Amino acid sequence: MDDVSGTTEGRLGRRQESEEAASSSGGDVPVPKIPLIRPLVNRRAAVYQIISNFISSYTPSNSSSYDVRPSVCFAPQMYGSGKTILGKHFREFVLLNRQVLEKYIIGFPGIAGSGVSAGERAVEALLNETLYVNVDLRDFPRFDGEGFKPTLLKKISKEALSTLPNKPKLLAKVLKNRKDPKKWLSSLFEVTNKRYLFLFIDEIGKLPSRKFYEFPDLDSQRNPRKPNVYRLFFEIISSLLIQRFVICYLAGRSDAIVTKQEDAMSSRVDLDFLRLDPFSEETTKLFIQGMKTSTGGTALQLLFPKHPEGPDWFFKQVYNYTGGVPIYVRHVIQVLVDTCVHHKLYDLSERRMRRQVETIAPKSVNIATPRNMEPKALSMFCTLLLSSMLEYRFAITETIYGGSVIGDDSKYFLDVANNFGFYYEYCTGGILSYEKMEGEEMDEEDKMNEMDEDDKMNEEDEMNEMIKENIMNEGNVQMVKLIFPKIVFEGIKKEYLDYLPLRYIYYLSPLHVPPESPSSLGFRFEVIFALILYVRCSLCTRLGELDIFRQSFVENISLEAKKCRVKVIPSFNVLLNTTHSANEELYSPSAWKEFYDKYLSKDGIFLPNRNNSAGPDIIVRVSVPIDASSPTPKKRQSSLTQVSMDTSSKKRRVYLIGIALKCYGKSGVGVAKIKEEVDKFLVPVSSQLELEKNDIWAIQLVVSTSYNNDVSSHFVHKQNWVVDTGKEVSSSSSTPSHDMNYSNSDQEGLRIGRNCQLVVCSIENLEKFLGKEIYDQIEKARGSERESFLTKVTPLSSLIGTLFEHGWARGRSAKPEAYLGKSTEKNIDANRVDSTVKSSSSVVPERQGQFDWIEFLKTYCDLTESEARESSYRLSRLREQDLEGLDSYLLEVLGIKDRQVRIKIVAGVGKYIESKTNA
Repeated sequence: MDDVSGTTEGRLGRRQESEEAASSSGGDVPVPKIPLIRPLVNRRAAVYQIISNFISSYTPSNSSSYDVRPSVCFAPQMYGSGKTILGKHFREFVLLNRQVLEKYIIGFPGIAGSGVSAGERAVEALLNETLYVNVDLRDFPRFDGEGFKPTLLKKISKEALSTLPNKPKLLAKVLKNRKDPKKWLSSLFEVTNKRYLFLFIDEIGKLPSRKFYEFPDLDSQRNPRKPNVYRLFFEIISSLLIQRFVICYLAGRSDAIVTKQEDAMSSRVDLDFLRLDPFSEETTKLFIQGMKTSTGGTALQLLFPKHPEGPDWFFKQVYNYTGGVPIYVRHVIQVLVDTCVHHKLYDLSERRMRRQVETIAPKSVNIATPRNMEPKALSMFCTLLLSSMLEYRFAITETIYGGSVIGDDSKYFLDVANNFGFYYEYCTGGILSYEKMEGEEMDEEDKMNEMDEDDKMNEEDEMNEMIKENIMNEGNVQMVKLIFPKIVFEGIKKEYLDYLPLRYIYYLSPLHVPPESPSSLGFRFEVIFALILYVRCSLCTRLGELDIFRQSFVENISLEAKKCRVKVIPSFNVLLNTTHSANEELYSPSAWKEFYDKYLSKDGIFLPNRNNSAGPDIIVRVSVPIDASSPTPKKRQSSLTQVSMDTSSKKRRVYLIGIALKCYGKSGVGVAKIKEEVDKFLVPVSSQLELEKNDIWAIQLVVSTSYNNDVSSHFVHKQNWVVDTGKEVSSSSSTPSHDMNYSNSDQEGLRIGRNCQLVVCSIENLEKFLGKEIYDQIEKARGSERESFLTKVTPLSSLIGTLFEHGWARGRSAKPEAYLGKSTEKNIDANRVDSTVKSSSSVVPERQGQFDWIEFLKTYCDLTESEARESSYRLSRLREQDLEGLDSYLLEVLGIKDRQVRIKIVAGVGKYIESKTNA
């Protein structure tokens, strides 16, 4: 596997901080560039945090440098978060927030007194008595015989004196004292007539490169007490930061965020992670509105000449696609301006603009996601993507088992996420913190303008809220949530979209989960259920292979992988007076016809954007051409013959499946609860969609982990309970009657109308569908403490890994089209292996001519599901004819380290060869 540690300069080459416009999204003929001038977005919270950390480094009782424990802000966020902009423009940000800072800076080192006057003098010192020095480690001098420490002081001296006359003479005076940091700093302040030094060191992620190992004081092999270069680095800069007065800010993308904090603690430095969150939707809007051309016009005037202020849906589109990450917002607007102006695409509609936006790929140098990931790495990547979509909150210090992507040791969760290229934003105790502080954009002309009274009040409220939160969070664990912009997906999708779980997440992204409706498990179970459904539908040849669809109308129908789309759709709400809300996030239950025509016109799996709505939790649409081989499904078919999927036919029979997930509730599901679900789906669909006329067949699928006796009595031999068209189930009797009209009153019990069917999935079939390991893991998570599951990624990681490593192993060993569900026609009855039976005489099926190692290992070698998945990946390079030469030594060479597993495989090979001989 390629290096995925994130430390190599080649793969993690940082993007250049320039205003060069992006190339066209299509990547064909170069499009002329129209340079855009970006506005400077206020980062008040980050500015205040850096100043607060400087203040906390000193106390009035400190009489010497030995009493100082430097507190330094560190920004390890991904590329394009605004880390460098903040450091290079720090003085401008202080000036922009002058009036607010004067009120809230208390105890600034070197400033006597208190109150507003002390705050005013502190801000004055930051503006006029402070040296601002930027050190970019990419441009740091190479080793020339001196150590890193004297070279750093020399670099700082040159930068600080670069604009002064008589520079050589002043530089010589300063550098003669650089062996003593205290004397050096005093001489630097003397020749510049300053009292403070603001030191911004950028790109500290470059420290592990060979360039810095050449410095003897950064070589960990020569310093056994300091096991890595970062600990040596922090020891060096601590000798500078304990002097009076140095304000320090460090930045640089890192794969070891939390580890850096530990490294710093080995010296006298306390690292505080800088809160530099992606833009909110409102700030993204302000940022775009502030982008101007060199002629003075705005970017929005070029894109929307008739509406130069820009439509709200456009800002939402850009925000959803970029995640609010500044570099991607700027990139998308630049490409849109270049492309739309060149091709004269002005005032595009919402739909056309969405298509235009979502064709824009990021620059490859901005993508840090590892390439050529192996199954374990993909499993973790998929887990983190789902975590970000479902807005999990994680403690910064949380650890997780690393696996093959980062080694087999336990690693910090945030370090793992950063390795995969995730952005993150801070939360408070699992709830998003105060309103983001970067609320307004300012261009160069506006920076000095006076703010009106409303602005002053808003800033004052924000500062009070921030200070209050800092006090509350003191000593508590910081919480974050992950962000993975969809635009980054565009840059990696060609490599990874053959893996169905990632394809599912790509289709579903961005998924906005309403905070008021979390499930009892800490994630929306319907998202996980639909994920399993999507993968298994794509891999099966007919839906009847999935136990939840046994005995239903669709048992012998397939949902083709190439047509199996996943999409988030609006929800239904009984309180809605009109057919749908203005933003189309909600529909009235009386508007099924309009809803069906707009969102369910093609096959796929659809998730409502809100759970607990007045409709199904998941909707599945599958259609087949109507021809002689498509009998009317008024009775359940017993044949295993797959329905023809000839797509040349224009007329198609549609099967609409509404899935109600009643899992993991406190009480069991009875007939009354099932009737409620039927009333929410079958009743309005039947009355509004004219099922018979349009050849639509509606199926209500109820899935639960617990049923009452009035339902469980209907499960015969642990199979699904199916109620067909025209049958009735009384709430007091299980005796069915036929040919009833479709109506469901409280007194009449449960009736199923024409072209409709009710399928209640048995617990045993649900367990088979999910897989026993996944079922048990969810049950285990359900029984754990709620807060523990909500704040830890391990249960979700285990669930995702168990589900998909099997599929990934098959995807690598079989042809891609087989993995995507495009299997060739075959005798399903002969090749199908019953999941409930293991037999030494079973025929092991092949997939597209490839030997099925998974089934072989489970059937003949008695390996568990997880053992079979892991071993199958190691064996996937072998063919069936290689079995005879397979022994324990070769298995070990292939990477199967467990001796007991090797013994079982060798024994299974003997069984298999014997069965083939006797056959």
